[in-house]
Amino acid sequence: MTLEQVGAAQWFSCVGIPDTNLNQLTVEQLAQGASLLTRVPNPYFGIIPRSSTLGDPTIPVAQLLKPFPQYQTVSLYRNNVGTTDYQGFTAKVEQRLSGGLSYLVSYTRSRLRDDASSVFDASVLTGPVANYPVADSFNRHLERDYSTGDIPHLFVASASWEPWRHWMLSTIVTMQSGVPVAVTQTTNFNAFAGFGTQRPNLVGDPELPAAERTPSRWFDTAAFAVAPQFTLGSASRNPVRGPSYRNVDLAVSRRVPLAGTTAIELRAEAFNLLNTPPFGNPNGVAGTAAFGTITTAGDPRVVQLAVKYLF
Repeated sequence: MTLEQVGAAQWFSCVGIPDTNLNQLTVEQLAQGASLLTRVPNPYFGIIPRSSTLGDPTIPVAQLLKPFPQYQTVSLYRNNVGTTDYQGFTAKVEQRLSGGLSYLVSYTRSRLRDDASSVFDASVLTGPVANYPVADSFNRHLERDYSTGDIPHLFVASASWEPWRHWMLSTIVTMQSGVPVAVTQTTNFNAFAGFGTQRPNLVGDPELPAAERTPSRWFDTAAFAVAPQFTLGSASRNPVRGPSYRNVDLAVSRRVPLAGTTAIELRAEAFNLLNTPPFGNPNGVAGTAAFGTITTAGDPRVVQLAVKYLF
């Protein structure tokens, strides 16, 4: 038997942050409120084509306060200033026994935090981006949270057994924590000021006891309140977590020797043997009817039979 342990692994890295809009008001300017929507004479009238949204005789005050008032959106593409912090511990046990039995068990406890993993939720930039998953382009600290790929607990066990000659049984068991889920609100009231997304206010603890979680109510939606215009919501980027994942796969095979080196292999395989529902992540858009519900799932139990000719 072998026992391997790797403790207190830690690394930092720089990654690209999501596409952001440099042509955004500051939070202090946003606090001026309704006066930002007042229309005033447009200094670019007759210079910018009338077909443009900025070509009218009048223009909102908010547009003239932007860093580049003659433009709508000025995108920053995949700026490599985001940071990732990973800390983890891994333990592995592996043993080969007599009688054709062997097994391997591994467990990882980790934490992954960053301010950039929402880049994977954004589409590839094909032009100026006015809707991007960043609360404030000038404050990356608001994006610092558990990463979209954070899996605190990961347990994997595999075993194989050859009870008789030419027979083989093998199984893999996987259990892991759910991943963080981004929460936004259905209407971004601050889009006029260049803000790409608006998160709701966090007014309570969204986590429900395990016994109360169902696909129709995975977290407490009453813990979120839609943030009004001219404010940034207080919810973090990924304030809730999706369902955990549990899966058991099993395979039984038999090798039937034929003439010479040829043989036939018969296999029966069951994926998701226990038919555990592999639920998708809950809806994270506050203000919609589906907020907090799960409407997707992975494959149920799948059984397949196979015949392979070896030569």
